[in-house]
Amino acid sequence: MTKALDAKLTTVFTADRALRAAEMEFLDASGPAHLAAIERAIDTALALEDDEDAAIRLMRAADLLGEFTGPEVSDLLLRLLDHDEPAVRDAAGTTLLDLGYSRYAEVARAIEKLIDDGKALTALKEVPFVLAEIGEPGGVKLCLRLIKHADAGVTAAAVEALAMLGDPSVIKDLEKLRQDKRVVEVDGDDDESAPNEGGGGPTVGDLVGEALDHLRSLKG
Repeated sequence: MTKALDAKLTTVFTADRALRAAEMEFLDASGPAHLAAIERAIDTALALEDDEDAAIRLMRAADLLGEFTGPEVSDLLLRLLDHDEPAVRDAAGTTLLDLGYSRYAEVARAIEKLIDDGKALTALKEVPFVLAEIGEPGGVKLCLRLIKHADAGVTAAAVEALAMLGDPSVIKDLEKLRQDKRVVEVDGDDDESAPNEGGGGPTVGDLVGEALDHLRSLKG
């Protein structure tokens, strides 16, 4: 048993070393052609019937995109942020966050385009938290656009992000949603959001009330 486990662990180390070498070889003298290759790989992965294989490829693509800059990078990461698989979204969000710290303007422009389109609901629910983590003042303006979205989940995410950003100037904008009765779906293991009086999930108005309490406490 011990020898077998040692052998398996050695295989893991060997595979990891091979992966690192392959990445270094791919990224050598990287440029637009390399970025185009990643985009093609993403398109291929998204068309695969094997969800596990697709997710593995997309997570690796998200990691590789961290080695590049330019508007295309943010666009590709936002595509991945719209994926159904949480692990893919986590990988894309991590890389997008790192990019946002160093090149916020590029990320913000890509998010603006995403908001203008308004269709990538999964990504639009994730974007506010990325903006809140980055903490740039411009993130407030983007979240103020997102609270007007027709999807309750997008609005709720933007409300929570505004509370995290901690800018009391948005109180008047949030007050307009205080009576919003749209119910927000929450994960089954999410115990932080209190149910509404009807017994369902919290409403947008419930979340707005919590955000307002927090923001007003910052003013005092």
